[in-house]
Amino acid sequence: MARLFQESVSPLEQFVRDYVEARKGAWDEIEPQVYDLLIEPDMIQVAFDPEALPEHPNAQLASLGSPLLDRLLGDAAERWSSSRFYRIGLNLQPYGLESRLRRAISLPPAASLAIEKVRAMNCPQALFWFKATFASDQKEEEILPIGIDLHYLREVRHLEFLLASNRLSEEPEAQLPEAPHGSLSAGYRAARRQAAPTVASLANARRREWTSRVEKQIARMSAYYAQLHREADEQAARTEDWARAAARREAIDREERLRIAELRQKSAIHVRVKLASVMVVQQPKLLLSTAVFDKNRRVGRWEILWDPLSEAVEAVPCPACGQPTFDLRIDRNGLRCANCAGHFARKDK
Repeated sequence: MARLFQESVSPLEQFVRDYVEARKGAWDEIEPQVYDLLIEPDMIQVAFDPEALPEHPNAQLASLGSPLLDRLLGDAAERWSSSRFYRIGLNLQPYGLESRLRRAISLPPAASLAIEKVRAMNCPQALFWFKATFASDQKEEEILPIGIDLHYLREVRHLEFLLASNRLSEEPEAQLPEAPHGSLSAGYRAARRQAAPTVASLANARRREWTSRVEKQIARMSAYYAQLHREADEQAARTEDWARAAARREAIDREERLRIAELRQKSAIHVRVKLASVMVVQQPKLLLSTAVFDKNRRVGRWEILWDPLSEAVEAVPCPACGQPTFDLRIDRNGLRCANCAGHFARKDK
């Protein structure tokens, strides 16, 4: 029932489709954003667009925070809280590798780079799915996927290529050694650091939106209490009971302050982030052992990774600062990135 080709869909739709297929079920998109799901032993109709519900009264709304999606997410978390796969279908014999490497790495004019050894190795890519919950007088959730290459502890930029359909297997295509890499806990810490700015941005967007809504409610509430003030003043003018009017105004002010404080407290945003799932994908890459020469004098060696997924050379870490770079310089201390070479040159002066 699932179609082989489909135009771009929302991450939420893609999750539900992937979940159904992982449960050995089937899905059929009967119209845009409306699906029939077969998950043994149940047949469920879901709609991702609330406006489609009147035409499909038997459909359940699938949105973040809905009972249906909470149930699917909970079941997925229990079934697949952690998993390990191998990325297959990659070309480990690229054409013109040395010329591609020389075009990617910038060296001084008199320097050159030569490949001495090429080794295919598995580089573990750790994928962390974080669930961010934003709660105040309402509750919203976001699922944030973050991938970390454990070899360099850098973020994986193209998760869609790494997780391409039919390119993950429980068995490797070839038995390869595992490249040196950091621990899964180090990857988790790196993923949290990468996720933090996104969570902060999402929280700030909701804070602005919810604060704007609260200020409108406070304005309506203040107008209501201002009307009560005017009525109290009018009554005092008729009865000339100024003491009672003052007590009435004080009670109105006290109630207004209390209601506004309650409203602000209820609308304060609380953010909670927790790890929902982990996947480790062993991705083959080519580890290139290279030698760097300056005027035919060997000045150092460098290990560089070729990523067959993106068909590109990965930036190498500078020995001095550890920052990734494609621009290498040579000084009396050896190879450095351009920034560090300039820094040490200024210190020597």
